[in-house]
Formats: sequence, C-alpha cells, structure tokens
Amino acid sequence: MPSHDDAVTTELDVARAIRDGELESPQRYENKWLFALRITGTGISYRPALDEYVYRPPEYYLNEEFLERCQGLPVIFEHPDKALLNTDEFRDRSIGSIMLSYIPEDAPDEVWGIALIYDGDAAELMATTHISTSPAVGFGDKGQLKYFRTRDGSRLLIEGKPSQLDHLAVCEAGVWDKGGPPVGIRKE
Repeated sequence: MPSHDDAVTTELDVARAIRDGELESPQRYENKWLFALRITGTGISYRPALDEYVYRPPEYYLNEEFLERCQGLPVIFEHPDKALLNTDEFRDRSIGSIMLSYIPEDAPDEVWGIALIYDGDAAELMATTHISTSPAVGFGDKGQLKYFRTRDGSRLLIEGKPSQLDHLAVCEAGVWDKGGPPVGIRKE
C-alpha cells in the first residue's frame, strides 16, 4: 500500500486505498477514522424540508475544479440552524475534514471524499444511526438560482455554480439519497 520508497504507511495511503476499493470504509488510523462520504449528488432530487425539487447540474460538480474545491471541506455533525457555518457553529459541530475527493466509478453522478474524522463519538454514530450526508453550498450571486413551478404546482430550483462550499453535514438521511435508503457513508 505505501506509495513511497521508505514503506511507511501514511493517512494518504489509507485514503487512496479506501478510494480505490483496496480497503473498506471506515478505517481506524492512529488517532482518527477515515470514512468514505458522499459530498454531493447531481441531477434532480427532492428537499422535503424546503418542499421543493432541486436540479444540481453535473457540469458544475463533476470536474477537477470542484474536486480541488473539496479539499479541506469541514465535516460537521448535523446542519446548523442557519444554512452556513459561523465561528460558534464550527466549534460546536466540527468532527473532521475531507482530505481526498473523487468521482467513483460505481456512482459517476456523485462526488465522494475521504474524510478524516477525529471525533470518536461521531464515528460511532456514523457507523449506526447517522449514515448519510448533506452538503451546504452558497450562492453569492443569487442569479445562479432559478425557481420555477411545475405543472402540478411543485417548486423546482435549478442551481447554477456555487460560489462556496461551506460544509458537509453528517446526518440520518440526505437529499442526495434521492428518496432511497441513506447511503451517504460507505460502510463495508
């Protein structure tokens, strides 16, 4: 597994092995856990909390620039009351960060990342009850958001390119589960 000459296994080696399917997710590594987490899906989904459908265009997410933007993305436990983090919410909810992002071959319409999780209690919940994820993105240019009404009266939001990635929340069920079972955290 080590990718360098001195044969020392690093957290990056473990992350790459999880990404490549050589190791299962999660893995304990020294003082932390490494989990494979879905950062976002693309296409259409339903947001029950907002009673709206959302379309997230793949071209803004399934690319190298977006993968680079995910490096260091804070992983938190549940979303804050307001959409984006502030200092207090970051201190209260932070459990880790994304270190390696990728588009999996078995889910080519999603972006996943390997997260370093330092909070042992959160890692335990991620293995039992809080088994999905939900990203928070910001749109500084509100013109990037287009709202429509469908024929049946439902609200549809078509997102543009987000100006910021704020956080990835670990939760019980996420929007990008698309109404199916919660699968935002890989546990093999």
